[in-house]
Amino acid sequence: MRVDTHVHIYADPERGRYEIENFPIVEYGEMAEIPLAGVGGSREDALDMLAAADVDYATVLGSYEVPGYPDLPEGRRHWPAEPVYPQYRDDLVAYNRWVCELASTDARLLPFVSANPAVMTSDDAREHLGQAFGDWGARGLKLHPIGIRTYPDDPGLAGVYDACIEAGAPIVFHSGPDTRGRGFSAPAVFGELAAARPELKLVLAHLGGGSWRDTLAVAEAFPNLMYDLSEIVIWIGATAGPSAAEVAELVRAIGVERVVTGSDFPWYTFATTAEAVHALPGFSDAERDLLLGENAARLLGLA
Repeated sequence: MRVDTHVHIYADPERGRYEIENFPIVEYGEMAEIPLAGVGGSREDALDMLAAADVDYATVLGSYEVPGYPDLPEGRRHWPAEPVYPQYRDDLVAYNRWVCELASTDARLLPFVSANPAVMTSDDAREHLGQAFGDWGARGLKLHPIGIRTYPDDPGLAGVYDACIEAGAPIVFHSGPDTRGRGFSAPAVFGELAAARPELKLVLAHLGGGSWRDTLAVAEAFPNLMYDLSEIVIWIGATAGPSAAEVAELVRAIGVERVVTGSDFPWYTFATTAEAVHALPGFSDAERDLLLGENAARLLGLA
C-alpha cells in the first residue's frame, strides 16, 4: 500500500502557484535544482499525481489562516480566550466543509480539516470539529502553527485536542523554523503537548524541517510522536540540509515504524519523494514499505 500523508489541494490553482512562487523554502539553504511539481494544485492535478505514483490514499490537509496572517496581540504568547477575529468563523467552517466535500468525490482522498484559536473559542472549535469528524467524514486535523501564529500549547486549542481524542483523529503539525525565529513550530515546542496529551496521535511534518538536528531529542523523550518525510527528503544535499545518510540515521534512531511519507504536493510529487526515500541507505524493502504506506495505513485505520 502507498499512502501520501501530505497533500494540499486548492480550489483556485492560481492560489497554489502564488504560494509556491511567493513563499520560497529557505530553511535548507541553497540547492542547485529543486524538483517542483510544476502545477497549481487543483483536484485534477492531485489525482493525476496520485495515479502517476500508484498511490492508494492521500490525506488532503486543510489549513485556514486569517487573511493577512495577523500576529498575536502585543505582549501575549497565546491568543485571548475570546477570539480576536470571530468575523471569520463562517469562513473557517465553510473551508472545512469544502475540504470534506472535495475528498468525498474520490475514495483515495482523506480530508484533514483545520482550526484556528484566533477565530473560534475552544468550546466552539470542539463542537465544530465534532461535527466534521462525525458527520462530514473528516479523518484528521492539520495545524500550521506559523501560519496561524499559535504555539501548540495555546489554551484555545484545548477543545480542538478534545475533539481529536474523542474521534481518534490524528493531527499533522507543520514543524520547522520560522523566518522570524519565534519558534512556533520548532521541534522542542511539541514536547509539552505530547506530555500533557499522550492520547493524541501527533505527526510532525518534514522531520523537523530545517531544525532536523533538534528532532531526535524530542522523539526520544516522547515516543508517542510520529514524523513525516515530506519536503526534507527533497532537500537532501542542500547547503543547510541533511545528507541522505543523516536522514536515514535519524529515521532509524526514531524508529522506522514511527515515520510516514508525504509529498507536500503541489510543491513536490509523491513519485519524486518516493524516489528520494528509496535512495536512503540501509533500509530493507519491508522497511521502505512501512515508510511509504504501511505505517500511515495503520495510523489512519486503513489496514
